Amino acid sequence: MEKEIELAIKRGHQVFVKSVDGSTLTGFPEQSSNPEKLKMRTALGSFWIPMEEVSYVSRLITFK
Repeated sequence: MEKEIELAIKRGHQVFVKSVDGSTLTGFPEQSSNPEKLKMRTALGSFWIPMEEVSYVSRLITFK
């Protein structure tokens, strides 16, 4: 899971994140100074999600 996030940050891909409570979030992951939290930039603003609450991550790749 963390490998997918690292690849998405490196390549500028969006990610789909599902938390353990079932909520979902789509956006661009960013480097965080705290490795225990995932920083996401979305259309609604920036969010920090504790990694222990993340249950699923999928990269969204657009083809040009």
